[in-house]
Amino acid sequence: MRGPWKQLRSIPLHFQLRRIRWLAPVIVLVLAALHQLLLQNLIDLFFPRWAEAARLLVYTFTGSIVAWMGLSWLATAVARRAEAEIGLRDAYDELDANHQKLLALHDLGQNVAAANNKQVVLELAARAPLHLTEASSSTVVTFDGENGSSRLKLDMAWGLSENYLKALRTQIDKGVLADRCRTCTVLHAHVDGDCPLFAGLQDQAHQEGIRSLVCLPIVQANERIAVLSAYFPSADGPPEDQIRLLNILGGVVAAALESLHNRQLQVKTLNALDRATQTADALDDLAVQVLNIAISGWEAEAGGLFLYDEKSQTWSCRAQYNLGQKLADPRFDLGLDMARQTLNRNTPLIIPDFEPEAHHGLRSVAAAPLVTEGQSVGALFLGANRPLALNDNHRELLATMAHQMALAIRNAQLYTQLGQMAVLEERYRLSREFHDGLAQTLGYLGLQSERLENLLKIGQVDTAVTEFAEMRRSIRAAYVDVREAIDGLRLGTESVGQLAARLSEYTTEFTRQTGLHVNFTAVPESIQVPPAAALQLLRIAQEALTNVRKHAQAEEVDVRLRQFDGELELTITDDGRGFPHAMPVDRQYRSHGLASMRERTESLGGSLTVATQPGQGTRIMVVVPVGVSIESVA
Repeated sequence: MRGPWKQLRSIPLHFQLRRIRWLAPVIVLVLAALHQLLLQNLIDLFFPRWAEAARLLVYTFTGSIVAWMGLSWLATAVARRAEAEIGLRDAYDELDANHQKLLALHDLGQNVAAANNKQVVLELAARAPLHLTEASSSTVVTFDGENGSSRLKLDMAWGLSENYLKALRTQIDKGVLADRCRTCTVLHAHVDGDCPLFAGLQDQAHQEGIRSLVCLPIVQANERIAVLSAYFPSADGPPEDQIRLLNILGGVVAAALESLHNRQLQVKTLNALDRATQTADALDDLAVQVLNIAISGWEAEAGGLFLYDEKSQTWSCRAQYNLGQKLADPRFDLGLDMARQTLNRNTPLIIPDFEPEAHHGLRSVAAAPLVTEGQSVGALFLGANRPLALNDNHRELLATMAHQMALAIRNAQLYTQLGQMAVLEERYRLSREFHDGLAQTLGYLGLQSERLENLLKIGQVDTAVTEFAEMRRSIRAAYVDVREAIDGLRLGTESVGQLAARLSEYTTEFTRQTGLHVNFTAVPESIQVPPAAALQLLRIAQEALTNVRKHAQAEEVDVRLRQFDGELELTITDDGRGFPHAMPVDRQYRSHGLASMRERTESLGGSLTVATQPGQGTRIMVVVPVGVSIESVA
C-alpha cells in the first residue's frame, strides 16, 4: 500500500484531466480542419485525376492513426483516473483508520480523567498501545522507593505471554538499574541493543516475535516517575503516525496523573483544614497547625503564615518554616513581600520557575490571600526547591485552601476576642461583688474600729465587747464572700460539660462552707451540655446561691436540673423571707445579682423567671434550649 502522501500526489492530475476535458474536442476540431484543408489542396494540386481515390486512401490511413491516438489518450486518462481514485480511496481508508484511533484516544482520555486512583490510570495506559498502534504488548515500570531508587519495579503488563512475563519479572527482581530509564532520551530500542528492558531477554523476545520497543516517559511534577513501554514485531518500530499517537498518549497519562494528584491533594488538605476550622485552638497553635497542613499537602520546603491587622496596618508572622531566623533573611523577605502583593491584588500570586541562582534558593513560590466574609486576615506563603512544583494549575486549589484557612483563623481570632471579653466581664462581676460585699464590709469595720477605740477610751467596756462580737460576724461574712469569689474563679472549663456532676460538687461544697443545706437533684442523673453553656449555668447557680446566703435568711435550698423536650431547666428554690412588698418589681431586676443572671441566660437564648412572695421564699427558673448558641462567655 502506498503512503498517504504518495496517494494524494495523484489527486492534482485527476483534477487537471477534469479541467482540460472540455478543451479536447476543440483541439480535435482544429486539427481536423487543418487536415482537411491541407489534403484538399495537395490532392487537387498533384493528383487531379485520382483525387477521390487519393482522398479515400489518405483518410483511411490518417483516420486509423487518429483513432489509435485518441483511444490511447483516452485509455491513459481512464487509467490515471482509476489510479487517482484508488489512491484517494486508500488515503481515505487510512485517514478513517487514524480518525478511529483518535476517537479511541479521546475515549481513553475521558476514562483516564475519570479514574479515581493511580493504579487504574496505569492499567488504562498499559492497554492503550495495543488499541492505538500495532504493538503486540506493553508494560509499565516505575522507579521503586522514595525519591526514586536505583532499581526498576514492574508495575503493570499487558499482552505478554506468561513465559516472557515471568522471565521479565525475574530479570527486574534481580535488580535492573533504573538510571538509564530515568534519563533516557532515545526512547526506542532494538531487541539486540543494550536497552535494560531487553537485557538477558533477547532469546525469549525473538521467540515471542518482539523486535523492538518504544518507551513513553510518564512525568509528574516535572519528574519522571514511570515508563510505559510498547513492544512491536517490527525491528524499525511503529510508523511516524503511530509514534505521534503514542506521544499524545504519554501527555494524556501525565495530565491524568497530575490531575489525580491535585484532586487527592485537594481532598486531603481541605479535609485537614476543615477539621482545623472546627477546633477552638489558640490562634498561634492554629497558625502552626494550618501551616503544617499546607506544607505537607504541597510538599513544600518553606512556608509562612502572615497575619494582617487592618486597624494598625501591621503584619505579623504567626508561623513559619524554613524562612530563616531574622526578618532580613532573603526567604522571609520574599515571603512577606509576596504576602503584601497577594493581599493587595486579592488573588493568588504564583511564580513557577525562579532562576537557579536566586539568592533565596527557592525555585517555585506561591502566595494566597486569606480573606473571609470580605475581611482580610493575612496571606499564606509557600516555597519549593523544585521548578513548577507550584504552578498556575494550582491556582484554584490555592484559593480554596486559603479561604478555608482564613475561616479557621478568623474563628480562632473570634474565640480569642470572646475569651478577652469573658475576662473583662468576670473582672466586672468581681468588682461588683467586692464593691457590694467586701468593700462595704471593710468600710464598716474601719468605722467600727474607730468607735471601739472611743468606747475603750471612755471606759465603756461592756458596749465594746458587744461591738467586737458584731465585728467578728462581719469578718466571717466577708470571709465567706471571698471564698465564694475564689470558688467562682476556680470554675474552669475542665470537664465543665458534665453539668450535673459539677453542680453536685459545687452545692456540696457550698453546704460545707456556709452551713446552709442545699438539696440537689438531676433528671436524668447524667446531663452533658456544651462546655461554654455549662459554664454559664454554673455561674447562674453560683450567683443565685450567693444571693440566698446573703439576703434570703433561708434554712434550706433546692437546686434542680432537668432536661426535657429539647430544653434544659435549672431551678433554685429557697424557703427564705422572699422579696418584701415594699420593694418595687423593677428594682429587683436592677440588682446586680439578678441582672447578671438574666444576661447570662439571654446569652444562651433562654429565659429567666423569678417567683417570690414575702415569707414564702423565692424561686428562680432558667430555661435554655439544648442546642444553645453562645453569644458571650464570662
